[in-house]
Amino acid sequence: MKNNRLLFNGLLVFGWISILTSCTSNKNIPYFQDAGYTKQAQKVINSYQPVIQSDDILAISISSLNPEATVLFNTKATNSSTNTLDQRQIDGYLVDKNGFVDMPVIGLMKLGGLTSDAASNTIKAKLTNYLKEPSVSVRFLNFKVSVLGEVARPGVYPITSESVTLAEALGLAGDITIYGVRENVLLIREENGSRQFARINMNSSDVFATPYYYLHKGDVIYVEPNQRKYTSSESNKPYQILAVLIGFLNVAAIVALNKN
Repeated sequence: MKNNRLLFNGLLVFGWISILTSCTSNKNIPYFQDAGYTKQAQKVINSYQPVIQSDDILAISISSLNPEATVLFNTKATNSSTNTLDQRQIDGYLVDKNGFVDMPVIGLMKLGGLTSDAASNTIKAKLTNYLKEPSVSVRFLNFKVSVLGEVARPGVYPITSESVTLAEALGLAGDITIYGVRENVLLIREENGSRQFARINMNSSDVFATPYYYLHKGDVIYVEPNQRKYTSSESNKPYQILAVLIGFLNVAAIVALNKN
């Protein structure tokens, strides 16, 4: 009887140790655990504005007090609200490698390096030679980010606004799964012919003060799997078999105790 109880207790302890060591600590799950107000973070948030770069596709909408004359300055992308995003991209203005767009009537306009508001004002100043009280709207048509790895819905996400944060992009992808490493998220950014790699700790509020909190066009986010994912994968079947065997042994020990 005493030996059976010792066997049962030993198996029970071993089983609990195996289960606990295979689990991810919940302290690594919540985002921004040390979040608080910082002037540096607020400065980054308040000062961010995306700028026009080579290979951007822009929707440029022009209006004025003379609608008939204004038609000459608009493209299909701005004349129809029923076009799909793909069609609007085809009809939009492509920024060339030198930052110029070629517009009807007024010709080449240097918009590279400008924000959308600055680009609108630049075009508007040029249009005053042709239209009465022109109004110009400039928007990005090819702003999209990719979210890959351990998220609920990996994929490529078009962004309709002028900005998106890292947290918002993860939200679009259904958030990081329980198997994702939150403290080592990889961000890949390509700008002006160079590629940048950044490792971001989503558990820390320091992310708010980095240049990666607001995403840029074409950014790629990758969430790597944690050890729990590896343990539960097909390549680690022995761990799963061991857990099953421990369960059977625990049941056998309980039965043996009941018989005695």
